[in-house]
Amino acid sequence: MAAVLENMRLGSNFHARSRPSSRGKCSHCSRPFTLKRSNFQLHAKDADSYDLIESLVGKLFGKKALEDPSPGGLRRLDNPEIFGPVLDRWAAPLKDDTAEAALIRPLLAGTQLESTSLRLAYSADRDGWSAQAFHDKVNTFGAGVVVVRTAGGAVVGGYNPRGWIGLGEDRDSIAAFLFTWPMGTKQKEKPVKLPKVGGASLAVVDKPEAGIAFGAEGLKLLIPGKERLAKCRLGTFYAKMPDGGKNLFAPGEDLKGAQVENIECWVGVGKGETWELDGVIWKTGVKE
Repeated sequence: MAAVLENMRLGSNFHARSRPSSRGKCSHCSRPFTLKRSNFQLHAKDADSYDLIESLVGKLFGKKALEDPSPGGLRRLDNPEIFGPVLDRWAAPLKDDTAEAALIRPLLAGTQLESTSLRLAYSADRDGWSAQAFHDKVNTFGAGVVVVRTAGGAVVGGYNPRGWIGLGEDRDSIAAFLFTWPMGTKQKEKPVKLPKVGGASLAVVDKPEAGIAFGAEGLKLLIPGKERLAKCRLGTFYAKMPDGGKNLFAPGEDLKGAQVENIECWVGVGKGETWELDGVIWKTGVKE
């Protein structure tokens, strides 16, 4: 009964935009994460302000059941990234953020990386302009932020909550998003965040031989034979620009593809995962 009532309550709030913060990795990754108990408790909440489901749970199981983050051993499912991306607030920088990390930190509000220190896992100029070089540096390290600087001055990219593992599968997540500073970052303007549309499917295509792909056509990078060209078509897998535009690039850049000056990928500081095939099942663990 408790599980049924809890699921009803969560379902009624499924589209809520305000969500608690967390630290570390989500349930899709094997690295541990920490969720603060206070995020789940209904502190000093009057009985008159309980919703219908809360009232029923309180009457059946008592007030402690409402304050318990794991009532009856059932963990509440309101950790980050079971919803779409947060569009109405920005994350605050961390004390150890470099200038580059501080630039992308605001984009990470409501994500598993919001309060996690970031490191530069991949830079095309440093590590090589190829899909293989990218995957060698980012595979198994969890959620990542791709940042691209175009020749026309735009700074664009995407957030992959599921990370890359390079096994040729699609990475599905409703929490993925694209972003852009069409005029660059020197104007001190906030970036535009474009959420995943059409459901969670094909948020990221994780095929190591095919480069970086957010959706089948949302944002494509390191295309074999055209590694310094970025292609983008919004509307099918990721939302269009506020003005209806279908690409992330600077005004005047070629709609068929923008020339790229550098590509970076930032991930959370920490150990990666190991993937081992046991028969027909992939087993994961934490790298030593």
